[in-house]
Amino acid sequence: MILRLTALALGLSFAAANPLTAQTAGPHTGHHGARSSVSTINGAVPPGIIRGLEEVTVVLDTLTSDGQRLVITRGIRRAGTRVGIHVHQHGGHTCVLSGTITDFVEGKPNSVWPAGTCYYMPANTPMSAANLGTEDAVLMDTFQLPPGAPTITILEPGVGQ
Repeated sequence: MILRLTALALGLSFAAANPLTAQTAGPHTGHHGARSSVSTINGAVPPGIIRGLEEVTVVLDTLTSDGQRLVITRGIRRAGTRVGIHVHQHGGHTCVLSGTITDFVEGKPNSVWPAGTCYYMPANTPMSAANLGTEDAVLMDTFQLPPGAPTITILEPGVGQ
């Protein structure tokens, strides 16, 4: 399947007007090369309505002295929503500025991150993040990756396609 460029969808999912690079993929290649859809994390569908981040602002998008691209964005994850299951090829970090985020990462227990905390998003690991509270959450995401590489690749079938 041909990967198609779409809007960046961080922690998240970004609005369509965002200039950052993202990819959407249907089935992805597993560790044995088999094609399979990813619709669960640790055997369960993450809770929340799938929806992109809103009011996304690119805080920084630059090349570092070692030639890597450093991207920092800020966005709002509305209460009751989550990002589609995805991977970050090069990993990343999310800081919760307000509200609370529940992070779902394949192979790890679910974790809850309140305002003032940050969490690591491991490379090439299916994940989703949800705002299960009643207050919108403001997030800041940071990625360091090669120029032209996507910050996120959506794996969940039917999301962003």
